Amino acid sequence: MFRRLLIVAGLLMLGATVVVAQSCPDTINARQGLMKKSGAAAKTAVAIVKGQAPFDLAKANEILATFANDAGKMSTLFPDCSKTGADSTAAPAIWDKRTDFDATVAKFNADVKAAQQNTKDLAAFKAGFATIAQDCTSCHQRFRVKKS
Repeated sequence: MFRRLLIVAGLLMLGATVVVAQSCPDTINARQGLMKKSGAAAKTAVAIVKGQAPFDLAKANEILATFANDAGKMSTLFPDCSKTGADSTAAPAIWDKRTDFDATVAKFNADVKAAQQNTKDLAAFKAGFATIAQDCTSCHQRFRVKKS
């Protein structure tokens, strides 16, 4: 068990190093890909919450794992050089209010971890996802430029 944790930690550090080493256009593309992946997971979660798709604990855990992965990478994907370019919708507030942005990402990360720990059934998944969805909405309202 401990060996697996060390391997996972090593892979996470390697991933962070790779992100830092990428060029800014690559970083923008990576964060846009991350957001699309999160959006797809959220769409599946919404279908489950609305009863349009059956609740499956393994699927719920997969959705939450996607959010956890994204939360762990999020703050590394907004270096100063990525303020513009590649059709980015990142708002200047990310860099102007970096402490607020980092706190928002930290809250998202904590809420995802709580949902992962608490999700045992549909009711717990709904509660956890409701909080996560609020985090996403709040962040997008404050730190994303709306496309016209």
